[in-house]
Amino acid sequence: MIRHLRLLWLFVRVGIQDDAAYRANFIAHLVVTFLAFGAELIGLWTIFSNTTSLGGWNAYEILAMLGVFRAMHGIIGMFISPNMRRNMEEIRDGRLDYMVIKPLNTQFYASFRRIVVWRLTDITMGLILVGIACGHPSAALTAGRLASFIVMLAAGVVIIYSFWLILSTCAFWFTRINNIEMVFWNVFEAGRYPVDIYSHPVRLGLTYIVPLAFIVTFPAGALMGKAHVPGAGFAVVAAVVSFWAASAFWRYGLRCYSGASA
Repeated sequence: MIRHLRLLWLFVRVGIQDDAAYRANFIAHLVVTFLAFGAELIGLWTIFSNTTSLGGWNAYEILAMLGVFRAMHGIIGMFISPNMRRNMEEIRDGRLDYMVIKPLNTQFYASFRRIVVWRLTDITMGLILVGIACGHPSAALTAGRLASFIVMLAAGVVIIYSFWLILSTCAFWFTRINNIEMVFWNVFEAGRYPVDIYSHPVRLGLTYIVPLAFIVTFPAGALMGKAHVPGAGFAVVAAVVSFWAASAFWRYGLRCYSGASA
């Protein structure tokens, strides 16, 4: 465990050095992030200029959801998508050989070797939005809700990580699956709003196929006290099952990997 934490800190330091080496690129990313953030707030203001609720969620509840969405967007972009994209590329061209011979846990290395530090901006802005929403009197925040939110947020990270790991593992058999990432990001945009606003078939898809409900709607709903949101225990069970399934699938993919010499 200590060894893995040291390696993780090393990956973070390397990520900081990468961003420092390309400062213009770093600044450009920050500008784009702030512009996207501003556009989201304008969109939210436009919606609630014409209505008082959206799918049973008021403006401050949607603000909390937007904060969770932005934070999750940052987490995915910080370490999940960069590493999974790299895994797919290295499986395709055979460079994964260099990873599997290293004397450390392959899944850990494949998941954290690239850390995009500037994505902390997304996470920070998202949490600020959540804090603003919680500060409104209508939120009536309690310690129980906050604890449930933290647990469900952590479970959501595990679930979306497992989802991406399964996608990247498919590259062991399907060499061209990069378009799946584009499809994911397009679908992910739907997560800025509660799944309650969609039809029943779409809600099922956004809960059990592309698990946006688990990573955005459920944590925000738990924080805001929405009665229809499943309990934190259900989210934890879903996270454990998805992580176990993704890890088992990854190990199976490694056993099927024939390397660059094949």
